[in-house]
Amino acid sequence: MIMPLPIAHTLISTSVFVAYRGGFSLKDDWRWAALFAFAGLLPDIDFVTVPFLGFGAHRGFTHSFLFAFLATALIYIFISIWRSKTTPRLWAFLFMAMALHPICDYFTYDYLVERGGVKLFYPFSNEYYESPLPIFMGIELRHLKTIFSLHTLAAVAYETVLSGALLLTTLYLKRTFFSTGRRAEQ
Repeated sequence: MIMPLPIAHTLISTSVFVAYRGGFSLKDDWRWAALFAFAGLLPDIDFVTVPFLGFGAHRGFTHSFLFAFLATALIYIFISIWRSKTTPRLWAFLFMAMALHPICDYFTYDYLVERGGVKLFYPFSNEYYESPLPIFMGIELRHLKTIFSLHTLAAVAYETVLSGALLLTTLYLKRTFFSTGRRAEQ
């Protein structure tokens, strides 16, 4: 099983947060950034079933757009109870952070021959979808010797540079072209 690492999912979700918020201040925004990172990592909750169901269980329902929709709705309801000022814009950006997870996995070659891909449209389709042009290197998790390898080190470096560049670009664009002098409402 090959997958993007949590590094890429976290940095990409943080990029979505920066686009939502209009910038990033570690002092002021760490809780919201952590929420967006959590949303971006949540589809991998199915990874806890791997010891019981095998690697074929990964990239199923929790990697569908329906899961992203439902999980975002639950998170949004919780936040709405916690904070009285919550806008649909927050829901849309949280959904984007969560939906980008299976999209990133779509762009990673899946070596499970019996499956291959991501169930993006489950339950409307049981088909696994996989890009013919992978972007992410990912790592092999079925064998311990492949986890601790030069390939894994290269994948970590590659994903950090690629998704880190996205985050830095988002910060730059928000600051340079889209800055209105005020930050978006939470």
